[in-house]
Amino acid sequence: MRYCIICAAVSAMALVAAGCSKDEGNLLFENKVFISASSFSEELRVQLDEDETEKTSSIVAALADPEDSDINVVFRHAPELLERYRLAYYDEDAELLPSDKCITDRMTAVIAAGNMQSEPLAFDFTGLGDLDYSTSYVYPVTIESASGMGILESARTMYFVIREASLVNVVADMKDNCAWPEWGSFAQVSDMAEFTMEALVKGMAFTNESSVHTIMGIEDCFLIRVGDTAIPKNQLQIAVARKDTEANTVYRESLSDATLQLKTDRWYHIAVTFDHGLITLYLDGSLKGTKDVSGGNVSMTSVNFQVPHSDEADDKPRCFWVGYSYDKSRSFNGHMAELRLWNRVLTADEINADNHFYKIQDPETEESLVAYWKFCDGTGKTVKDYSMYGNDLTAASDIVWRNVSLPEK
Repeated sequence: MRYCIICAAVSAMALVAAGCSKDEGNLLFENKVFISASSFSEELRVQLDEDETEKTSSIVAALADPEDSDINVVFRHAPELLERYRLAYYDEDAELLPSDKCITDRMTAVIAAGNMQSEPLAFDFTGLGDLDYSTSYVYPVTIESASGMGILESARTMYFVIREASLVNVVADMKDNCAWPEWGSFAQVSDMAEFTMEALVKGMAFTNESSVHTIMGIEDCFLIRVGDTAIPKNQLQIAVARKDTEANTVYRESLSDATLQLKTDRWYHIAVTFDHGLITLYLDGSLKGTKDVSGGNVSMTSVNFQVPHSDEADDKPRCFWVGYSYDKSRSFNGHMAELRLWNRVLTADEINADNHFYKIQDPETEESLVAYWKFCDGTGKTVKDYSMYGNDLTAASDIVWRNVSLPEK
């Protein structure tokens, strides 16, 4: 069951919203009760393909200023507000959620004396698996009374909206950000002679100082990126390199051509396989090219992703990053989801299997899936690894999360 707690609005916003009057030159505010939320329509998306039947959310009641006594804020189910929701949110086909689908122990939130907000008032939604999801369902909850105090009309009602979840519902906006794993002793990513890397990405703008937009990998080793100095900024490239320490030379090769130029504001699934030096690139499931780097100057037959993480300063070895290579100007200006690393070569049929671009079912049972960063966390700067191995990513700063519905219809 997923728990979603509505964040508290800052008191300054409440002061402005509550209205004011002047008295003897001083600015006085009428203290009103309101629902503290960043939005008054909260979507609860039900993941039917994972047999999800329950969701939980909550409401927080708040004041602009604390009072000297407890304020009992009484809520009630408000089915008569369905039409108001339909008009306000342009959802003409929405239906009321059957009242027996919502369970709550109480409908009163208490703002204790001296406090400015209540404890969260929980609402449990159950039996959601048997709804007809050709439409959305709305459960309006409104403030009925508040110990005789005024109620801020614009923040009086919360609409819980029940919809079927898409395969991908949340993604990360990685502009000016990056992330990395701490592999430690995780030998499965050491000297990989066979592997597959996958990513679901949408570039928002292919312009920056360095002309490079990094997706993931290791600089001057094995890297999936968009753009380079010698190719268009929107052209997908697999860049490989080997450093010859004796000759003090870096040998570089790449797999890229003009058919790999990406459009902005469009989702792409990228899959790159490596088989003892043979690189194969798929874009949206279509084979786009191969390159054998097992011979010649590069002579690469395995890749070591298990380099200890560092800032790479003072000649520390290059390490594995998401959205970073060489310097911070090479971040990926766009959205990311479904990043994966396998320790085997996926076949074309596996890559093109139904819904494979968007989801791996039961990832914790796939031993060969050594990292699975869904980028669906929705808060903070930790990106959970949904594989059985648990190598989470840490971002440099809090991630900007975006709500989506993929695949797009």
